[in-house]
Amino acid sequence: MSDRKQDDDAPKEDKLKSIRLSSGSLDLRKYTHQIWLAGLGAFAKAEEEGGKFFDALVDTGRDLETKTRDKSESRVEEIKERVRHRTGETMDKMEKAFDERLNKALSRLGIPNKREVEALQRRVQELTAALDEMSRSEPADKKRGKDQG
Repeated sequence: MSDRKQDDDAPKEDKLKSIRLSSGSLDLRKYTHQIWLAGLGAFAKAEEEGGKFFDALVDTGRDLETKTRDKSESRVEEIKERVRHRTGETMDKMEKAFDERLNKALSRLGIPNKREVEALQRRVQELTAALDEMSRSEPADKKRGKDQG
């Protein structure tokens, strides 16, 4: 009897397996269909609200662009000022170095520099003023000498 019972149980087990598989495949088909429907629903919703959503994104982008442009423009100006300052310092250093080299070259050639020329001009003015004063006082001295003589 035990052999017979096993023979009877085998077809039952096969039937149960096929029912489980077919119900599993039905569940899978049902689930796949639901995913498909959800995708169609999302597409329809996006199509309906897509224009509104797109306009909202454009507005948000415009606001962000304005904010970032203001910040970036002020930052650019700040950087420009730094560059100008550093460039000015560099130019000053270059001019100073050039002046020093030029003065050395001129002094080697025996040509006076600006300070030496200015000192000579002051000295010439002082001497000219002294001569003018002497020439004014000299005729007075000659007149006194004639009157006495």
